[in-house]
Amino acid sequence: MKKTILLILLLLPMTIIAQSKFNAEAYGTSLIIKSDAGLAYGAGIGYQASSRINLILGFMNGTIDSDLINDDYNVSKYYFNVDYRFNSEDSKFGIASIMGFSYMDFDDKLNLDDGNGFGMDLGVRAFISQNDNYEYGFRLISTYNSESPGAILETGLYFKYKF
Repeated sequence: MKKTILLILLLLPMTIIAQSKFNAEAYGTSLIIKSDAGLAYGAGIGYQASSRINLILGFMNGTIDSDLINDDYNVSKYYFNVDYRFNSEDSKFGIASIMGFSYMDFDDKLNLDDGNGFGMDLGVRAFISQNDNYEYGFRLISTYNSESPGAILETGLYFKYKF
């Protein structure tokens, strides 16, 4: 929680200074790790570097229902992703690739050697942009993390507001 507040306090002044290039997004997703599944939510602050490239710094927090340990466990993820839009920005329908790096923190209930570690994100985003300020759509991200008990897949809906 402290990291999230610090992230907001560091990025808020930049958002006020150059509002035309920044955006904020929120999402809800189903999170699957190996054979365990759960729900997660997240948010991020983005910077539109060009008409096709968007840089995003964000977090995700989720709870996974595990059959392996017969209990729920928490997962936190902090990430830096780069979105590359394939089609024209003038189109109201779009598709973008997602590539980035993440740091994940797993609950101590999993008894991992090290409960956290760095990973790599690869994914895709399909969206509808009704006007210049709003965007919503579907995102699918696969994360590789060396400390994870299995493969990680996020799939869900998101909403983005462009300042």
